[in-house]
Amino acid sequence: MRNTKLYLITLGLILLSLSACKQNNAEKTAFADMQKLTDNYRKLQEAQKNFEAKQKDLKAKYDSIAASFQAKYRDFLSRAQKMPKARADKEYQQLALLQQQITLKQQQEAAVLQQEADSVFKSMLDSLKTFIDKYGKDHGYTYIFGKQDLNGLLYGEPDKDITDDMLKALNGETKKQEKQSDKK
Repeated sequence: MRNTKLYLITLGLILLSLSACKQNNAEKTAFADMQKLTDNYRKLQEAQKNFEAKQKDLKAKYDSIAASFQAKYRDFLSRAQKMPKARADKEYQQLALLQQQITLKQQQEAAVLQQEADSVFKSMLDSLKTFIDKYGKDHGYTYIFGKQDLNGLLYGEPDKDITDDMLKALNGETKKQEKQSDKK
């Protein structure tokens, strides 16, 4: 009977120790709403506004060029009836070539702008990934899951959502970087 009590006490202590070890080794997990994170990342918002302004400027430039071309074309049409056919054909071909050149130049400039935007946004997303890694390490997380509509995490307890905390840190870090670059 005495051995049984000793055995039960020992078994209880072992189970209590294992339970304590499990609690100490518990993995800290959380999730972040990636759509909210990217939509509210100030540096990304500023870059988006910058490229939208550049696109608007490019559109205005080519709207002006198109209006000028249309005026030349209307002038040609009014004069074409009074010209010899060979001369009218030659001017028409010149106008067609000019229109092709304008279209090609517009496409090239739009492609350059798109490449620039892609490069900047890729760099920012890489920076965001690096930030998330650092944030996870600094705050003792084993895993941080990303929540995006129906991809990956389908449900997470609201108290495990660290999106707002990450945004504060991310946008705060952006302000610190801006202040440091202003000092340089």
